[in-house]
Amino acid sequence: MSSKNIKKILIANRGGIVNRINFTCKSLGIETVAIFSPQDASSPYIYNTDYAYPIDKDGYLAYLDQDEIIKIALKSGADAIHPGYGFLSENHMFAQKVVDVGLTWIGPNPETIKLMGDKNEARRCANLAGVPIISGIEIDVVTDLKVVLQEILNIGFPLILKDPLGGGGKAARRVDSPGELESALRLTISEAQKLTGTTKILVERYLVNPRHIEIQIAGDGQNFIHLFERDCSLQRRYQKIVEEAPCSFVDKNTLEKMYAASLRLAKAVSYKNIGTLEFMVTSDGEFFFLEMNTRLQVEHSVTEMTTGVDLVAMQIFIAENNTIPIAQTEFHRRGHAIECRIYSEDPNNNFAPCTGKIQSLQLPSGPTVRLDHDLVLNKEITPFFDPMQAQLTVYGQSREMAVAYVEQALKSFCINGVTTNIKFLTDLIKTEAFKNGKFHTQFLSTEQTKKICSASKLQVSQHKSDLTIEELGVVAATIIQKLQDQQPITTNNASVAANNWKAQQWK
Repeated sequence: MSSKNIKKILIANRGGIVNRINFTCKSLGIETVAIFSPQDASSPYIYNTDYAYPIDKDGYLAYLDQDEIIKIALKSGADAIHPGYGFLSENHMFAQKVVDVGLTWIGPNPETIKLMGDKNEARRCANLAGVPIISGIEIDVVTDLKVVLQEILNIGFPLILKDPLGGGGKAARRVDSPGELESALRLTISEAQKLTGTTKILVERYLVNPRHIEIQIAGDGQNFIHLFERDCSLQRRYQKIVEEAPCSFVDKNTLEKMYAASLRLAKAVSYKNIGTLEFMVTSDGEFFFLEMNTRLQVEHSVTEMTTGVDLVAMQIFIAENNTIPIAQTEFHRRGHAIECRIYSEDPNNNFAPCTGKIQSLQLPSGPTVRLDHDLVLNKEITPFFDPMQAQLTVYGQSREMAVAYVEQALKSFCINGVTTNIKFLTDLIKTEAFKNGKFHTQFLSTEQTKKICSASKLQVSQHKSDLTIEELGVVAATIIQKLQDQQPITTNNASVAANNWKAQQWK
């Protein structure tokens, strides 16, 4: 297959991820096209790209209008579409439409997206590739529970019911006893059919207090490499809130097995582009395949900061039909990176989404700080979109240094006018459990969350920086002093051979 030369990319998304993709495109000399809903008409991202086109649909519906997005791509002269994450990023039908009109889809091929998007099919593929899977069965939504009850009981409790076509913890429910099963199944089926229209439900063994570890992979259809792991164990309602790389609390032997398993599955499906395999890891080192994400992850920044590889540049490079010219042994990492997701939500009100106008804004900065966002003074935070507003990523030479730096960065991060989880994250990072790695996917249980909220003493729209100017000066001086030892690694061979994959610092 001949290589392509992508010159203009339409970014089918909104907000911070558009800025992120635009940043790499600019460094590669590629023009960018944005789209926006009426609610985003004054958002910074549309002014950062070269061109921007409105879509006359409210809120998130604008970013799901497949035909209009493709029409704009063709009208603008774009030769490729990058979906970012969320919205249409894992919609195989949209990917197919993009390909059918002669545009380049920056992501894996539609068949792979469809295959990995069905958790039942993904489980089967993983099993055939020799990747460990959690014991479980799939059942038809119209199946009489009595018919499959014994099979379900054989799995054992606790178990989890899932929509095999869903994601992000939606239409997923834990069941602890046989008495809860019937009502839980009925509710899960109802939610799943509204969400995806599925005709199947996945019933799996529920692992108690595991870690959630994911492996970043890339492939060109014939050659496959991994870019190590990320620890995504700190979650709330199945949603990640803090991620880090590397994982300091799973032994190296287990991680090596996970790398190998991930590459086996990538090879089995002839994977082309970047992807992420998610695993659950038990305290005794067993690991089980959870799912594969066929897109750029929100938490990709921690991989970029520790490997020096620009994953968006790698996506574009592979989408141009280039082969990966770098051997696995040439990819290295150094240091430690931690990402915190900033949400406009109220931790003292069951994390309810919050709206409002940003009245004052203080953003963290520094040589080891990266902030992916689309925030600006007087921006209106509306109820039309997901409440995630930014991702703060901090690099340190060691995990201990990264923890200290991210705590200071959070303390200097101030958004007034809308309630956020910044203070909650600050107090979470300060817990001994986080500092010592004594956490898992259920760590932020209701009681643990209440303890952190109580300690935070949050007040709506009144969070201020905890650092004085003098203290900020001390922090800055410390960072500068350590800078020579601290810079995120640059994989020079990859940068030269793979079309500028070097991950540059964001300011």
